[in-house]
Amino acid sequence: MAHYRMNRPFGRGLLALAMLGGAALWAGATEEHDAMTARIEAQMQVPDRHRFDAPRDSARKPAETFRFLGVREGMTALDVGAYAGYTTEMLAAAVGPTGKVYSHNRERVLTHFADGYYQRTMDERLANGRLPNVVLHLREYDALGLEGTVDVAFLGNLLHDFYHRDGRELALAFLASIHAALKPGGVLGVADHVGVPGANNKRLHRIDPRIARALIEEAGFVIEAESDLYANPQDDHTLLVYNDAIYLRTDRFLFRARKPF
Repeated sequence: MAHYRMNRPFGRGLLALAMLGGAALWAGATEEHDAMTARIEAQMQVPDRHRFDAPRDSARKPAETFRFLGVREGMTALDVGAYAGYTTEMLAAAVGPTGKVYSHNRERVLTHFADGYYQRTMDERLANGRLPNVVLHLREYDALGLEGTVDVAFLGNLLHDFYHRDGRELALAFLASIHAALKPGGVLGVADHVGVPGANNKRLHRIDPRIARALIEEAGFVIEAESDLYANPQDDHTLLVYNDAIYLRTDRFLFRARKPF
């Protein structure tokens, strides 16, 4: 079972309220999570699912991830840097038919990377209204638009590239763009491969969680919890994340950050 740590303790008043209404709230939240999990599991079984998706289920843990982030039916979600769209499809199931998912990509990713693999895969996902609650959102990372309309955003395994490839200031600009897209009180989930101080994390495609935390907070978010859902103590942080010995099994952090009200 995954564990997570809250970064801010309850005040006495909040604790009293939680105790008074806790049973009812817990029951409602559990029922809603069970319904979300059922939708995700059903989507995992559809006959036209992309053939490369299933091997990612155990690594991505979508139901547990979205529960940690507080995803609920009817929300508007943003998959930042969707690439082939695994998380987009799982989010589409999580928010249900009354919700909406913006599947974001840079146009160059779809048309120029991996010999057009990402374009073909996204075309297949969205063909013939297959995911009717998904909108393809082609924008640059620092100009996402959608100001104040998104309930929850997810940034998976990309912050290391923003920081090492594009530099600290552009990384902050990208995070600020997500911040602007979120509603007040909206949530950003950030996952990435753990890097350790002194390693060549740029080459390994990893990032020190302390650097990630500092960037997220400087962009205006409050990190309210972190989870060990993706932790792997067998990863010694020395291998490139695409190495066959560790691919899809890297040690990763997961933060839940909130845009203040």
